[in-house]
Amino acid sequence: MRWVLLLLASQSVTSTSDSCASDAGCAVPDADDATGLLQRTRRASEEQKLVHEPKGHPKARTASSVDFGPNVIIVPAGAASSELQAKLNQLYETQIGWDDYGQFGNHRTAVFLMPGNHQVDIQLPYYFQVLGLGAAPTETVVSPGVRGIGLEVGRQPGNLPNTNTFWRSIENVEVQQRLNFFVSQAAPLRKVKVHGDLKLSGDGDDYTSGGALANSEILGEILTGTQQQWYTRGTKMKPYPHPAGLGSYAAVGCVGPDETSFTPSYDFEGNHLPWQSVHTGATYTEPPSVFAEKPFIIFEQGEYKLRIPEVLRNHPGYDWQSGSTVGFDKVFVTNAKSTAKEMNAAIKQGLHVILTPAVYYLEEPLVIDHPNICILGLGFATLVPKKLDIFIGRGVIEVGRVDGVRLAGVFVQAGPLASPDYSKAVKALVRWGDPNHPYEGNSENPGFIYDFIARAGGPDVEPVGVDTMLEVNNGWVITDNTWLWKADHCVHSSGALCIPQRYVKHCLVVNADNVHMYGLMAEHSNDDIVVWNGEHGKTYFFQSEFKYTMGVHSQPETWDNVPHAVSYRVNAENHIALAMGIYCVVLAEQVDDDATPMANVAVEGGLSAIAVAHEDAYIWGFKDVATLNWNMNWPRDSKLRCKAWSSRSTSCLDSMVEAPR
Repeated sequence: MRWVLLLLASQSVTSTSDSCASDAGCAVPDADDATGLLQRTRRASEEQKLVHEPKGHPKARTASSVDFGPNVIIVPAGAASSELQAKLNQLYETQIGWDDYGQFGNHRTAVFLMPGNHQVDIQLPYYFQVLGLGAAPTETVVSPGVRGIGLEVGRQPGNLPNTNTFWRSIENVEVQQRLNFFVSQAAPLRKVKVHGDLKLSGDGDDYTSGGALANSEILGEILTGTQQQWYTRGTKMKPYPHPAGLGSYAAVGCVGPDETSFTPSYDFEGNHLPWQSVHTGATYTEPPSVFAEKPFIIFEQGEYKLRIPEVLRNHPGYDWQSGSTVGFDKVFVTNAKSTAKEMNAAIKQGLHVILTPAVYYLEEPLVIDHPNICILGLGFATLVPKKLDIFIGRGVIEVGRVDGVRLAGVFVQAGPLASPDYSKAVKALVRWGDPNHPYEGNSENPGFIYDFIARAGGPDVEPVGVDTMLEVNNGWVITDNTWLWKADHCVHSSGALCIPQRYVKHCLVVNADNVHMYGLMAEHSNDDIVVWNGEHGKTYFFQSEFKYTMGVHSQPETWDNVPHAVSYRVNAENHIALAMGIYCVVLAEQVDDDATPMANVAVEGGLSAIAVAHEDAYIWGFKDVATLNWNMNWPRDSKLRCKAWSSRSTSCLDSMVEAPR
């Protein structure tokens, strides 16, 4: 009941009128106005019951008629008004907590900062995105407001650790002072210029488990602190101050303050050496061979436009200039009631789709069979399949045999199971290509996935599941910052074991050649977490954690009938994987209430982190790999004992499992 009441109260705060959402002088509802709150709650409840039937095909919006809806706050340049600042403060206070509403509620927010100089204080809670609307970050400059904060993701209230600080981001702004950004997964910094230090964790016992920084410039130091791991790409920066203790700090295609590229830690050309899998904790690499930056929205000459960066090759450092501009007459902007049928109709017309901040319950898969389509999510817009048979064996998002598709900032969540038979679950949250009709793809016009989040479990009150979170069947698909997460903690009513059950067979399956993944995080699936079948694949930075609660609540898929599931399985001959952190967490025999039994993970002989079908793939292709147990005193069969397993010889290829530093 507490969760429901909090959700309704939030609607009175965030569901403002369209004019209010675009007006810095919008008043904050009076929390003491119980009568008004009740009326607004009843009205919102009645509106949610309406069935929205599309009439005809969706129409593209002209720039003058763009409506981003009530969950986008548009901030003009200048000093923030007291009303606006109060609204931002209130959103933070109501949406920051680890409680069910803060961490697992349906609130979604994006803040648009118009080009110019801003004096404003924005602390980012859950499901919250700040976006500058200039063509480059230097066109939207943020300085502290009356509270002296500026932009910040700081220490959790109550000095809780920041290991759960997910689902928030800052993009396309220049920050005039030090930026505190204490985050874990699914919280990217992208296209920012920071004049001071970038601090990635609090002091002392504030542990963080991030994170991603891309296409940026940091003039000060990157203070990693207690970060377990961190992924940076295409950034002008100083070197990391020290290596990571658990995973790795990766710098992909980054340059120093003098714009000279960092020397790669590993040479895959002239002096390619075997057996470099030992954990170093810091990896510097060459730029991606093929890459394009994430699409974004700009506001210029009184109009909104969509900017789509161009494909570059071997480009070091950031790219704030390349690309083409698309008018909003070629863009379909959703609202909270938009259906998959409407979105599919727009895609068939060749329109790009912008998902405004909301949770969308889809009645059919989103199908992208048109080339060069961009799907851009704002404010952690979330797609959830309804409990319908149409999704059985299919993807929530399906991309066909087409080139140039860009999926950016989209959050896809597993829906309720239509059948108790897991073999009839949704096949994939994103299915890129048809496994029965392989497509080699196009290196001149690849497909791209940016800031993609997949989740199974967390807010749910009934069983949810999916066979595979991300399945890639087309070649030349490139990802940048991906978190595939089967929840290891959920709403409080589910108990310590996250009841109801969340089923995920695999987080990632790659069946195509030439798939490159930069910044991949995948956790807790029932079977192998990653299965890579395609040749010439690359993973630059990988973070993974095994599932750590077992027993009757994990049926039917348990470690008992998956005797050698691993975190990262490669069946290809040619593969590169750098800067990997794979760890095993086994909980105590009793959960926190001292009454509920919890069976530990147990595999005869212990667990393996990696498995390869061809030993040379590991010997030559895996670099800077950390595999560790949180506690080396666990029973022999309940911890990692093999770093890399050879499927061919059925023996341990590399047994050097580390203890935490």
